[in-house]
Amino acid sequence: MKKSRSQFISALAKMSFGRFNLRTKLTLGNMLITFIAIIGMGYYVYFRNQESNSFLTTQLESSVRNKAENNLSTLSNEQSTLLEGFFASMRESVSTISSTENKMLSQEALLNSGAYWDASISLSRLSSGSWDNSNAETSSIFIPAKVELTDKLISKINVLKQTELIVPSILESNPDIIAIYFGGVSGETIYYPNIDLAAIVPPDFDVTGRPWFVEAAPVNNLLGKVVWSAPYQDAALNGLVITASKPVFNSKKEFQGVSAMDIQLNRITSLISNIHVGKTGYAFLVDSNNRLIALPRAGYADFGVTEDTVPLGEILDQAKLSGMDPEFFAVLKEVVLGNNIKSITLGGVEKYIAYQQIPEVKYSLAIIVPSDELLAEAITVNAQVAQETRNTIMVSIILVLIILTIASLATLGIGNRLTAPLKALTGVANEIIAGNFDVKAEIQDQDEIGTLAETLNVMTSTLREMIHSLEKRVEERTTALKDELKKGEYRGRQFETITKVSQAINAAQNLQELLPNISQVVSEQFNFYHVGIFLIDASNQYATLSAANSPGGKIMLKRGHQLKIGEQGIVGYVTGTGLPRIALDVGEDSVYFNNPDLPDTHSEMALPLKIGGKVFGALDVQSTERNAFTNDDVDVLSTLAEQVSLAIQNARLFDQTQNSLAEAEAIYRQHSQDSWSQLPKELKLTGFRYNASGSTPLSETETIGRIEEGKDQASEKHSGRQEVSVPIMLRGKTIGTLSVQVPKTERVSGDQIDLIKAVADRVALSAENARLFEETTSRATRERVVSDITNKIRSTNDPQEMIKTATAELQRVLGATRVEIIPQKNIPSPDK
Repeated sequence: MKKSRSQFISALAKMSFGRFNLRTKLTLGNMLITFIAIIGMGYYVYFRNQESNSFLTTQLESSVRNKAENNLSTLSNEQSTLLEGFFASMRESVSTISSTENKMLSQEALLNSGAYWDASISLSRLSSGSWDNSNAETSSIFIPAKVELTDKLISKINVLKQTELIVPSILESNPDIIAIYFGGVSGETIYYPNIDLAAIVPPDFDVTGRPWFVEAAPVNNLLGKVVWSAPYQDAALNGLVITASKPVFNSKKEFQGVSAMDIQLNRITSLISNIHVGKTGYAFLVDSNNRLIALPRAGYADFGVTEDTVPLGEILDQAKLSGMDPEFFAVLKEVVLGNNIKSITLGGVEKYIAYQQIPEVKYSLAIIVPSDELLAEAITVNAQVAQETRNTIMVSIILVLIILTIASLATLGIGNRLTAPLKALTGVANEIIAGNFDVKAEIQDQDEIGTLAETLNVMTSTLREMIHSLEKRVEERTTALKDELKKGEYRGRQFETITKVSQAINAAQNLQELLPNISQVVSEQFNFYHVGIFLIDASNQYATLSAANSPGGKIMLKRGHQLKIGEQGIVGYVTGTGLPRIALDVGEDSVYFNNPDLPDTHSEMALPLKIGGKVFGALDVQSTERNAFTNDDVDVLSTLAEQVSLAIQNARLFDQTQNSLAEAEAIYRQHSQDSWSQLPKELKLTGFRYNASGSTPLSETETIGRIEEGKDQASEKHSGRQEVSVPIMLRGKTIGTLSVQVPKTERVSGDQIDLIKAVADRVALSAENARLFEETTSRATRERVVSDITNKIRSTNDPQEMIKTATAELQRVLGATRVEIIPQKNIPSPDK
C-alpha cells in the first residue's frame, strides 16, 4: 500500500504541475475531486436506497392503516365533541332559566308587588273557564278552568312573569330553541313566545301530566338535573325536536314547577349529513333506544331503505323493519356498546366504522367509510416508490454528466473571477484618487477581495455622506416644516369654520329653529352633501332624524325616519356605543345603512352628541366623494359636535325655563285675579275717593265711571267737570279703575293721560304689595295661633285634658259659642 502511494506521488511530480497557470490548476483539481466524490456517493446512495425502499414498503401499509384509523377516530371525536358542546350549551340555557326562576321565587316577597305586571288585572277568564292574558304581551299565560286565581297564585305568576326580561334574549341568541316555558304545580303555564296558548289547548289542559313535567319532577328526578326527552316530530313543522326540562324550587326547597325548552335538531341532522370521509363515507346518529336521529342519503342507500319507510325519529326495530339490511342491525349493536373503531363487512364490502357516544343525551355517533378508500394512499405510494426508484437511477446518471460539465465550466469561471476583481479594484482606486467619490466597487464575494472592496466602498461612502449630510438635513427639515405648515393652515381653517358655525347656531335659542339652522350652517360651511341631526327618543330605542338640510333628508323628516340604536346603520352604531365612526366607502362598510333617499352618498361620518358622558343624539354628515374623511377630521369635527351638543342642551334648557316661567306666571296671575275678585266681598268695599280733604270709602251703591280696557276717555259726570278713567292693570288683568275729575273747560293732553296711566301702574304695584303683605301677615298669624294651641295640647299626656284644651283654645280663638269633637267609630285600616 505504501509502495503504490509513493509511486502515485512520483508520477504527479514528473508531470511538472507547476508549469500550468493558476486557472488551469484550479480546473484540473476541481474536476478530479468532483469525479471521485460523485462515484463514491452514487455507489452509497444506490445500495442504501434499495434497503430503504424495502423497509418503507413494509412499514408503509401499516403506517397508512394506523393513520387512517387515527384520522377516523379523531374525526369521530371532534364531531361528537361538537355535538356534546351543542347539547351542553342547551343544558346550560335551561339551567340558567331554572336557576333564575329559583332565585326569583326565593325573593317572592320583594318581587310580587305587581308593579311590573299584575296578574289580577292582566289575566281574564274566558267563557270556557280558563284564564288567558293579552296576545300583545311577550309571553302567553294559561291557567286551567278548574284552577281559581288565588292570591298565592297571583303572587307566583307576578314574580315569574318577570322572566320575560331575559327569556326573549335567550330565544333570539339561540335560533335552535323554538320555545321556552314554565309549568307550575297548580297547572299554570307561562309560554315564550306568545302563541295564545289558551286558544290552542283545551280549557282543562293539565301541564302537570305532560311527560317532560313528570320526568323532571322531584319524584322521578331526585338530584334535580336536566332531563332530556326522546326526539319527536314537532306538530308545528319544526322538524325533529327534543325537550330539556329542570325542576324549580322556592327558598323553602318546595317544588314549584318545571322549566322546559324545546330544541329543534335540524342543525344537528344537517351537521351529520355534511360529514364526508373519503368519497363515499358518511355518518349517522341514533339515541340509546336505537331511534334514528340523522342518516344521510348515502346511508339510506347503503342499508337498503328509504326516507319514507324509515323516517327520522323512528325506532329501528329489526322485528318491525324486516325489509332492512340485517347487517345494519349488527352495526347498531356495535354502536351502542361505546367508543371504538373497527373493521366490519357491510354489503360484502369491508368497511371501517368509528362510533362515539355523546354523554349529555346518551346518543351515539357512527362514521362508516370503505377500507379501500382509507388505504388508497398506501397503494398509490407503493407504485410511486417503484417509479421514483427507476427515475432516480436515470436522473442520477444524467446528473453525473451534467455535474462534470458544470464543474469544468465553473472552474474556468472561478479562475477568471479571481483575477477580474483585482483589476476592477485597481480601477476604483484610481477613480478615488482622481476625486470621484461616487464610484463604487462591486462586491461579488465575501472573501479577502470582497473585504477590500467593502473597505473602499465604506471610505467613499463616509466622504460622500459628510459632504451631503448637511444639505440632506436642511432639505428634510424644510419638507417637514412645509407639511406641518399645511396641516396647521388646514386645521386653522377648520377651527375658523367651527367658530363661524358656533356663532351662527348660538343665535337661535328655540330648539325647533336651532336644529334646522345647525344642519344648514354646517352643510354650507363644510360643503357637506347631507347633514342630519338625530335625537334619541324617550324610550331610548331609536335615533330619530330631527333636522336635515338635503332634499332627501327633508323627505326622511316627513316620514319620521328613525334607526334602531346599536343595530341600524352608522348612526345606530354611534348612538349605541358613544364612539364616532367613519365609512370611507359606504359600499364596503358592513354597518352602513343604504338609504334610497340619499343615493349619492359615498362616504359618511357620524359623531355622538352627548352631555356629561350621556349620548342623546348623533351628528351625521355625508359626502358624495369617497375617502372624504380622515381621523384628523374626527378630532376637529368632534369639537363641532361638542358645540352642537351644548347648543342643543342650552336650547332645551331655554325651552324648559320658558315653559316653567310661563306656567308660574299663569298660576300667579290666576291666583292674583282670584284674590282681587274676593277682596271687595271680604272688605265690603268698592273703592276710595281722594280729594283735598282726604280719602273716603265708596259705598256699594255708588258707581265709578270706567272706560273700555286699553282705551282712554273723558266723560261729563258732574256739572262743570269731566272724568278721565284709566284701568288699573296687574300682569295683564284689570283689578280696578283710576278715575280723575278735571274742570270741564280744561283740555286733557296726551302727557297728562300718560301720567295718569303711570300713576295707575304704581297704584297696581302698591296695592298688590299691600295685599301680599296682608296675606303673609294673616298666614303668619294663623300659623302662630296653631303653634300656640299645639304647644298647649302637648303640655299634658292626659287624652281628656288634651281634648279639653283643644276645644277651649278653638272657642277662644274663633269666638265660637260651642266647639264639639266627635270621634269616628269605624276607622279604616291604613292599607285600605
